[in-house]
Amino acid sequence: MNRRDFLLTAAAGVLIPTTLKASATPLTDEEKEQFLLQANVVRKKGTKVGTTGTSRLTLRSESLTHDASLQSIDVFKDRFQTANGMEFNFRDSYKFNIAAYRLDRLVNLNMVPVSVERRVDRKSASVTWWVDDVQMLELDRYKKKISAPNRAEWNDQMQNVRVFNELVFNTDPNLGNLLITNDWKLRMIDFSRAFRTHDELRNPKNLTRIDQRVYDGLRSLSPEKVERELGSLLGKAEVHGLLARKDRIVQFFEAAIAEKGEAMVVCKLQGH
Repeated sequence: MNRRDFLLTAAAGVLIPTTLKASATPLTDEEKEQFLLQANVVRKKGTKVGTTGTSRLTLRSESLTHDASLQSIDVFKDRFQTANGMEFNFRDSYKFNIAAYRLDRLVNLNMVPVSVERRVDRKSASVTWWVDDVQMLELDRYKKKISAPNRAEWNDQMQNVRVFNELVFNTDPNLGNLLITNDWKLRMIDFSRAFRTHDELRNPKNLTRIDQRVYDGLRSLSPEKVERELGSLLGKAEVHGLLARKDRIVQFFEAAIAEKGEAMVVCKLQGH
């Protein structure tokens, strides 16, 4: 089984209920972070397949039992042959899952599950909240030609996904890394091969529309914010590339609004 097949298999596991005992009210991001950092590991389900060493943890505190995804991979290679061709200065790192979560909140996207850095079995790793209430993968929806109940809102969610993948220069944005919850909200997982150092966008044609809150978040994304929240996870070249791509995305939408009008370019998603 290759890396992509393994990720699809792992992601499909979210169809199994994972919350065994939960609080009456939804947890905040901060509460999820503390749980992921402090709860006891009561079970670890490893695998011999895949290349990222992803495992599924069951964590337990006094008030909650919940699953999490564990990735400890952190490799750098001068050159590496990927499915898309030779990549130079290749990096595959658990740190990028945490960086994606923090960046997601900085730009008001709220599509990436909470992720923290924690040592498990004497290895530093990303421990990521296992997404609840998943009905299917986007890959399955696409293959089965299932239509979302609100097509316009669905399309706008997909546009936000594409914007974020351009922002982080995600080199592995496959449909198996998109989860669909029961209320038809999209959630994005696995960013270990993102945050490349390139100043240019990966595919500018992916940019067409953007949520107003995400657009505002991008325009207010300063070097100081990025350094404060992501500086411990990204190198200087990766931060430089991220900020350069952010500027290009903002400039693209500024020009698109000037040409087509705000109503054609900016949407306002609810409940995300």
